[in-house]
Amino acid sequence: MAEISLQDVFNRAYTYLRASGIDMTVDRYRTLLHLIEDSVASADEEEQEDALLESAMERIPRYFELPENRAPKATPPLFRGSIGYGRDD
Repeated sequence: MAEISLQDVFNRAYTYLRASGIDMTVDRYRTLLHLIEDSVASADEEEQEDALLESAMERIPRYFELPENRAPKATPPLFRGSIGYGRDD
């Protein structure tokens, strides 16, 4: 297997989980380590670091319950006063 920085894989997955709103507990750290272990075990000898990282990131939804993605509103809501009708000019 090519030289792999497992710390980099851990850091990327951990950062993704934290940015997704997952609070990391001892059990969730263990789950993340199992996820990385399974990714390494399933990797081919020829795979590069990018393939290992991709494999680990694809496994995250199987190991963690991620919050639902909510797209932000494109604009703030319009109110009568926000477009100039309520002014006493």
